[in-house]
Amino acid sequence: MKRVVIIMVSVLAVAAMVFGASIAMAAKPPHAGEGNQLIPRPNGFPAGPHFNLNIHGKKVGFACNETPGGGSVFVDEYGPATIQYVSNRKSSVTELTVLDPCAVNDGTAKVQLPYEADGYYVFGRILGKPNNGKDCTEPTCPSKVILYPNVAIQACNDTGYNSTAFGDLTSCDDPLLALGLIIQNQVYLAENETYTRFEPEVTKGKGKSKATDITALFTYIGWIVHPDLDVWPVGDPDGQITQEDVPADVYNTTLYPGMELCNEEPLETVTVEEWLCYNAGLNPPMAWYYGPEDGMWIFNIADLVVTEQGLVNDGTKLLQIRFYPKDGTTFEE
Repeated sequence: MKRVVIIMVSVLAVAAMVFGASIAMAAKPPHAGEGNQLIPRPNGFPAGPHFNLNIHGKKVGFACNETPGGGSVFVDEYGPATIQYVSNRKSSVTELTVLDPCAVNDGTAKVQLPYEADGYYVFGRILGKPNNGKDCTEPTCPSKVILYPNVAIQACNDTGYNSTAFGDLTSCDDPLLALGLIIQNQVYLAENETYTRFEPEVTKGKGKSKATDITALFTYIGWIVHPDLDVWPVGDPDGQITQEDVPADVYNTTLYPGMELCNEEPLETVTVEEWLCYNAGLNPPMAWYYGPEDGMWIFNIADLVVTEQGLVNDGTKLLQIRFYPKDGTTFEE
């Protein structure tokens, strides 16, 4: 079992994440090499094979059935909730499946995505009544929901583990996967401006809004660090890369040739970011950085990845999210 260490070291070095009762599958995603085209429609959703996830806003007192399956999750009509996403590249799962549909009462739902090597395009829009009705004190009060960037909370690789059993896992909590976790809340910093807000125009009838591209909320930006760099505390590493993990003799350019290339200041001020920069330049590298231009699908950072996405609902009855496989997919006007 190979441990994957993923670390947010500071605001300077790691950017933010910038960017149903039954499965609703418009068409079966193509196999690799078959190809298909996404053609934008007036409603904002592309035309093409995709998976549907329906997020339903429910009133206080809603009795949620916790039975797994289907393509719907349930959140409070007003207030916060969390949705966990899991993807396992060794899994035989071929459809989006809700593992836990209940995120009411500030709870957490869990959804499994079929593994896609190139990831997905992700779009979403609000459906249902457009206004907050009797709870609205303004002339027009559109319902809205704020989606936060996905934060990776677990990641582990299948190295030496029984591959058949590994494919059935939906978390890294199995005792046989000891040290298979990444940092919890140390992965990266989610900046306010990266949040995506769906705020439909005030309309009559069902209040449908135009779909918005939210793929960036599923993109990883930050460092991935080889576990050998996690050396502190000695004998019991804490899964974080901090100043204590930087070698005391890092200033010795004989031992660390090229260290000065990552440091514009005197070497006695070497930071964690500069230490990771140095390790990224080794052959083979010991650290990797993914920026916005890389478009790194967050579930590709390890064999099994679990993320959490927070949301705050303000009167939304239905938020529909669609996942379009990128493999062989092109956009056409």
